[in-house]
Amino acid sequence: MTSARDVLPVTIVTGFLGSGKSTILNQVLHGEIGRDTAVLVNEFGEVGLDHLLIEAVETNAVLLDNGCVCCSIRGELREALVDLLARRANGDIPPFSRVVLETTGLAMPAPIIATILTDPALRSHYALRNVVTVVDSAQARRHGVEHAEWRAQIAVADRLVVTKSDLVDGATLAKVRTMLERANPTATIHMRGISDSASALAEVLFGEGHASDMLHMALLQRLGRLQPVLGLSEIGESGGRLAHRGPSAPGEAPGVEAFCMTIDEPIEWEVFTLWFTMLLHRHGDALLRFKGILNIMGSARPAVVHAVQNLVHPVSHLDRAISPGTPSQLVFIGIGLESDAIEASYHRFCSRLQPAGA
Repeated sequence: MTSARDVLPVTIVTGFLGSGKSTILNQVLHGEIGRDTAVLVNEFGEVGLDHLLIEAVETNAVLLDNGCVCCSIRGELREALVDLLARRANGDIPPFSRVVLETTGLAMPAPIIATILTDPALRSHYALRNVVTVVDSAQARRHGVEHAEWRAQIAVADRLVVTKSDLVDGATLAKVRTMLERANPTATIHMRGISDSASALAEVLFGEGHASDMLHMALLQRLGRLQPVLGLSEIGESGGRLAHRGPSAPGEAPGVEAFCMTIDEPIEWEVFTLWFTMLLHRHGDALLRFKGILNIMGSARPAVVHAVQNLVHPVSHLDRAISPGTPSQLVFIGIGLESDAIEASYHRFCSRLQPAGA
């Protein structure tokens, strides 16, 4: 067990919506390699589902079988890190020797880095080791043009993990790599393959890198000079706050909103897929990210559905059984989407497909 006075290495895992951050972390943290690790997970707004995909055991924390502890961030990053140390010292959570911080997909990473590097109390206990940015190869060129957050996430990375290479051809993948090398020539690039082991991914996240506090401070200064180009707010303006609570929050993309739709009754899979296909056909470009945990009629295991704009990922199922009467939860993150209209369209669609007399 490490003492409370030890300096703990911190890895920041960032990346735009739907890039695959949680998928990588789940693969690493559920194995022996994830032992002795504390993870701080942040979601866009208050409708996140990633903690459910890990295995929630209490309101603010999850404990994996291997001893890895995962906590959700509520409010200030500084407060979450200080609280983590206090809980470890009091024996409320298992001991750990490293920290991973998963940011929301719309995070501007500069204020987060600045919080860890400049706060006197945090600097006594934490040292930033790596900033790892996960990049969706199928969406990278579009994100680079349309989203200042994406460009900022690339700019501060020590390591870039390129995902979904199986969804693009070789020429596109080469162009993405060239774009990343030009955007951040100091970062190492890892092209993630479907056969990557947990140990290989852990080395990317936790391995000793060339990053240093001085390098990160230089990058922060660089971002400050490029604010008019990147569309960044003042560095430190958010005070390290990670939770986005509305489309006008500092450092957030204009017009981006998140909402959660709850469906109480079990879902008929065929009806849902028809409705969702039509929804994507009409609003796919505006839907930055979708994730859902669905209680499917006739199935004991909940289905997990992910989509990034018009791209729907293969459906998977959680290992644990779902309790009878558990509602389905659908999270939408997009531009100009109206929650009431989308929810009404689903119920209207279901009623029209309901057999006569039912």
